[in-house]
Amino acid sequence: MRAGMQGKIVLLYSLLVLFAMQLGGVYLVNSLENYYLRNFAAGQNAQAELLGNFLRRYLLEEEQQPEQISSLIADFWEGSPGTEIMVLDRHGRLLGGPGQRSSSLLGGRVIQDDVLLALTGNRVENVRMDPQTQARYHYLALPVKDEALVVGVVFLRSSLEDIYLILREFKFMLLSGWLAVLGIAVLIGFLLARTITRPIRELTSRAAAMAGGDFTQEIAVHAADEIGELGRMFDYLAARLQETMGEISAEKNKVEAILNYMTDGILAFNREGRAIHLNPAARRILQRIGNPRETGLAAEIILGGFFPPAELRQLLCRKSPAIREIHLTNQQERFLQIHFAPFSGQEGQQGMLVVFHDITRERAFTRMHQEFVANVSHELRTPLTAVKNYVETLLNGALEKPEVRTRFLKVLDKETDRMVKLVKDLLILSRLDSRHTAEVKDAVEINTLILEVLERVMLEGRSRGIKLRHFLPAENLVVFLERDMILQVMLILLDNALKYTAAGGTVEVSASLKEKNIISIAVKDTGIGIPEEELERVFERFYRVDKARSRDSGGTGLGLAIARQIVEAHGGSITLHSRLQEGTEAVVCLPLKEFADYPDAN
Repeated sequence: MRAGMQGKIVLLYSLLVLFAMQLGGVYLVNSLENYYLRNFAAGQNAQAELLGNFLRRYLLEEEQQPEQISSLIADFWEGSPGTEIMVLDRHGRLLGGPGQRSSSLLGGRVIQDDVLLALTGNRVENVRMDPQTQARYHYLALPVKDEALVVGVVFLRSSLEDIYLILREFKFMLLSGWLAVLGIAVLIGFLLARTITRPIRELTSRAAAMAGGDFTQEIAVHAADEIGELGRMFDYLAARLQETMGEISAEKNKVEAILNYMTDGILAFNREGRAIHLNPAARRILQRIGNPRETGLAAEIILGGFFPPAELRQLLCRKSPAIREIHLTNQQERFLQIHFAPFSGQEGQQGMLVVFHDITRERAFTRMHQEFVANVSHELRTPLTAVKNYVETLLNGALEKPEVRTRFLKVLDKETDRMVKLVKDLLILSRLDSRHTAEVKDAVEINTLILEVLERVMLEGRSRGIKLRHFLPAENLVVFLERDMILQVMLILLDNALKYTAAGGTVEVSASLKEKNIISIAVKDTGIGIPEEELERVFERFYRVDKARSRDSGGTGLGLAIARQIVEAHGGSITLHSRLQEGTEAVVCLPLKEFADYPDAN
């Protein structure tokens, strides 16, 4: 209540008194200032006109007499000690004034403008403040005329500080009176308000405490009148509210915890179709697809990108639950399952609960599973069909022909090797999928590792007529990694380079310190290259650029997928750079860390 009724009474009294005093004070100060300035300006104009009349005959002479003009100015100067007087001829030349002060004063830009304007026959009168001393001055430039001809200018600069000193003293006296009267008004208002508001202060304090959730205080007003009865009702109300609020708070906390930690997005709309609640999951889903996510917005704005307006209105007006699935492709492909469930509020108010269930990962896993099964089935069907055909041919009589039997058995051996390699690669991928980092890391010398890999593929390179070259750093860099896994990556890259490079070509292996803590290993060939649009897809499982050539050479389409997973498990990256008919370069970047980073390394 102190900030309410009591404050209003005190404030009202204070404002009324203050307004009356301010209105009267401003009027008095302005009237007094205008009176003084008006009288002062009239006196200055009369003085300037009088001086101009005396000087007219001197200014009309062909050769002015500066001594007489200065003498006349000096007489006027004695009568006006606060005024600086200057006389100028029709050409703006200074004829008389108070010494060098007149020359410096006349050099001011503003005063020059006043003089030039006066030489055109106009009276110029202004009140200005000196920027250096902050003192106010009255400036008057009066043209001296002989009939219509301007023969000179009388310029007066007079200090107004005496006037403003009087005004300041008057304002101080006025302010002192204001403060005294205002203090009395505040005291009277406070005493009056206190007698009115004292009985209900305790009730106001208690109500504020209850609004803040404190129901433990008791009302200290025990009067036998209506105020006392109101106090007793407040105590009863507080006890009941404390009990009810405890139950509501417990339920609210449970509901909020459930909604906040749900992975599904929850939106609630009132019967006007405006959002009244969005849980964090709903905000994240809407943010990812670029939709608004603020409460108070209409459903057409929040869900406008999901359904046509007519269908959305129909869904929001349903009396029974509904489920819709949508496929979003604007920025990132997403699949959402949206549930609509109507709910009832107080007095039969209807609303709609909308639940977003992101099924993108489920759809992606399903699609990947289907593609993987289809690819594995396709890869196994080809060699199994060949094996079956050759076995049937042998059983139908070819077994008795030694030359046919030998050739068929070699083909069966080749196809069996393909299936064994495919199963082996699938097992490797399965093992890599189950872990995200390398398991046991050894201290491996990169130069030694590269030379070992080159030694393994040297015979194959010679048989294909391909030159193998290496460029290694002078320092044998040591990297902590899973040796067998990185060895397999190098074999995969070199195997691909040899397969797709014609006889007479070159395959180069190089290693270098790319950055302070990154080592780069590159395998570069002069083979057939890869089309630019297929560079990213070559890391997909079972993807082949040249399918016929890959199968003929025994490839499974899993090599680069295995290589990428191994490198990424080591915290590195693998990239391909290629141009058709010019060659391909595969670059593996691995972090070069200190031994201390791997305390369990062998």
